Amino acid sequence: MLLAVLLVASCRPPEEPANTRVPTTYRALAGLSMGAIGTAAIGFRHPDKFDAFASLGGPLDAALLLRTIDGFQTGGFCARSRLEAQLATINDPSTAGCVTHPAPLTFEHVQDFNHWQYTPTSPFDRTSYVGLFNDLTLAFGNLLTENPSSTFAPPGIPDGHARKPPADYCTNPIRVPGLKNKEWNADGQYDAITFCDGEPTTYFCASDESLVDFCSDPANITSPLPVAMEAAFAQTACASKGGAQIATRETHPAIMLRAGGRFDACRERTVPMSVALAFDFNGNGRRDFGEPLVNNSQERFDDLGTDGCANALEDGRGGCTATGNTVDLNGDDYDALQNPLGTEKNWKHDDGEPFADDGLDGVPGTSDPGESNGTFDMTSGRKRLYEHDARTNIAALPAKAIARLNLLLDGGIRDLFNFGLSAHQVFGRWKSLRPDDTQGFRDFAELPGLTDRNGKYTPWSAAWKRAPHNLEILYGKDNPTQADLLAGDGEHVGTLTQSFDRIATLYNFIGAQWPTLPRPVAPQGGSSQAMRERTEWFDSTALGAKRGYGLFLPPGYDAPENAETRYPVLFILHGYTGEPKQMLQSVFLADTYMKDTAVALRPMIIVAPSGACCFRHRTSNARDCREADDSGAVLAMSSEWERECVGGSFFIDQTGGGTAYEQSFFELMAVIDAKYRTLAPAEVDAR
Repeated sequence: MLLAVLLVASCRPPEEPANTRVPTTYRALAGLSMGAIGTAAIGFRHPDKFDAFASLGGPLDAALLLRTIDGFQTGGFCARSRLEAQLATINDPSTAGCVTHPAPLTFEHVQDFNHWQYTPTSPFDRTSYVGLFNDLTLAFGNLLTENPSSTFAPPGIPDGHARKPPADYCTNPIRVPGLKNKEWNADGQYDAITFCDGEPTTYFCASDESLVDFCSDPANITSPLPVAMEAAFAQTACASKGGAQIATRETHPAIMLRAGGRFDACRERTVPMSVALAFDFNGNGRRDFGEPLVNNSQERFDDLGTDGCANALEDGRGGCTATGNTVDLNGDDYDALQNPLGTEKNWKHDDGEPFADDGLDGVPGTSDPGESNGTFDMTSGRKRLYEHDARTNIAALPAKAIARLNLLLDGGIRDLFNFGLSAHQVFGRWKSLRPDDTQGFRDFAELPGLTDRNGKYTPWSAAWKRAPHNLEILYGKDNPTQADLLAGDGEHVGTLTQSFDRIATLYNFIGAQWPTLPRPVAPQGGSSQAMRERTEWFDSTALGAKRGYGLFLPPGYDAPENAETRYPVLFILHGYTGEPKQMLQSVFLADTYMKDTAVALRPMIIVAPSGACCFRHRTSNARDCREADDSGAVLAMSSEWERECVGGSFFIDQTGGGTAYEQSFFELMAVIDAKYRTLAPAEVDAR
C-alpha cells in the first residue's frame, strides 16, 4: 500500500513555486491639500494603477471632516430655550454666544460658526471658507440637507438660485416655512432663510492697534452697518487714537491673527452662503449672530460601538451589564494608533449602534427622507463623501494591493483644516495593515539616517534606502512663540523650512520606490530645466473640452544616449485655488539631484494635472478647461468666460452628473503614455 502511494505521488507534476514577483506600474500619485484629497480618493479606489501615494496635508477622512463641520464649523449655538429667552438681543455677541462643541482632540481646533479658524499665512478667511463649502457641495453633494430637486441647493431653494445667486440674494432672502429640525425647530415654528456671510474688512486704530468694535453702537446691533459706511464709522471710533487703518494678512499679520475668521454681527454681510439655511428666530429676514444653521444631515445616533454599550455598561465579553465601569472593558474605543478598528467614539454610525429612525430632521411623524425605514440614513452628499473616504477604501483593498503599495502622509499639527489630524487617522488604519514597515514621526529630522552631525534634516541622501517604506510626518512645534505662529509653524503650508522639507521628502520618497530600476544617464549639460518644463493640453472626451496640464521631463531625457530609455511617472496634484505651474515650480528642488549620482534620486517624468474647474462661455456654453486659450489669452481675465466653481474640483467627478474630472485624469494618463517614453508595467523581483 505504501509503495502504491509513493508511485502515485511520484507521478504528480511538481508544484510550481509561489510567484513572489511584485507587480509594478512605475506610476506614483501625490498631492498637496486639495490634491492630497484627490490623491487618496483616486488612488485607494484604483490601487492597480499606482505603486505609491503621497498625500501631503490631508487625505480625506470623512468621519473627522464631518465631525469638524457638524460640531465646530457649523455648530456652537445655544439651545432653543436659551435663544428664545434672548430674542431681543440675539444679534448681540456679548449675550448670544454659547460654547457647545465636542471635547477637542489633540491638535484639533476649537471653533464655531461665528469664529472660524484663521491663520495669517494662509489665504483662507470667511469668504474663502464660503467658497470652499460651495466647492465641496459641487463635488460631493450637500452635506447639511437633502433636496430631492438638487444635489446642491438646500430644500425649498431653486437649484439655479443657489448655484448663481442673484444680485439681491443678501437683501431679499427666500423663506422656507415649516422646515423642521430636532434641535431648533421641532414644531416648525420658525422659518428657515437663505443668508449671506463673508470676511469683513478689519479696521484698527493706529496708535494702540485696538480693533474697531462696530457693535459699540447699539444701532448697529439692531441694524447692521452698510459696507459703504464702515470707513467713516472706523475713523470716528479711532479719532483719538491716530485714526483708523485697514489690516490684511500681508500688512498686519499679528492683528489678523486676532481678528481673522470672525463673524461681525454689526456689519452687513455680502457673500451668499448658498448651500445652507439658517433659522430666523426673530423673523427679521437675516441670519443674526445667535441664530443656528439648519443641519438635517443624518439620523441621530449614539456612538457607542457595535456592541451598543457605553463604557459604563460594558461587561468585558462584548455585552452590556450595569456595572458602572469607568474603562473600556469591551475594548471598542476608537484610537487611530491603538485601536483603529474601534467603533465607539469613531464619529460615524456603525451597524449595531442605536439610532433614532426619525429621518434626517430628527422629528418623528414628518415623513422626511429616511424616516421609519429601518436603516440609518444620511444625506446623499455624505454618502458620496464616504465613497471617497480614505479609511473606508483602505479597508476594501485586496491583500496584494496592501502588500505592494507604499504611503507617505504629512500634516501640520495646527493646520486650519485639521489635515494633520486627518492624516493621522488614515495613517493609523494603514499601520494596522503594514505594521512592520510603517512608522510615524513628529518632525522631519526624526527620519532615521537623514540628519547631519548637527541634527539638521538632509533629505537629499542615498540614506532613503534605509527609511521605512510607509511614513507619517506631523510637523510643528508643541510650544510655538508668536513669531513661530506668524511664520506659519505647524500650519497648512508650514514655515519656509517646513515647506521645503515637505517637498524634498515627497520627491525623495517617490524616488525611492524603484530601487532596482537601472539609472539612466543624466548629464550635467543638455537641455535646461526651463526647456524641459512645459504647459500642454489635450482633448478630453470626458470633459468635452481641452484640459491643461503641466509637464516636467527629467534631465537627460533628450540626450542621445538616453534615446531608448523609458521613465517612471509621478502625477502630482495641486492645492485649492492652485494651478499646475505651482507644482512645477517645486521641481527645481529635485532637478539638480536627479543629476547627482551620489544622491541617486530617480529621474522621472512629472505631470501636474489641472485641478481648477473648467470655464464655460457665457453665451455659447462652450467649455474650456485650461487657464489660457489657443491665442494665449487668460480666460479668467475675460468677461466672456466664467469658472464653474470657486477654487477647485478636488480632482473627482462632480455629483449629480457634473463635470467628470476624475475620468479625465485617467485620459491624461493614457495621453502621457502615448506621447512620452514612459515605462510599461512589469513584474519585478523586489521594490
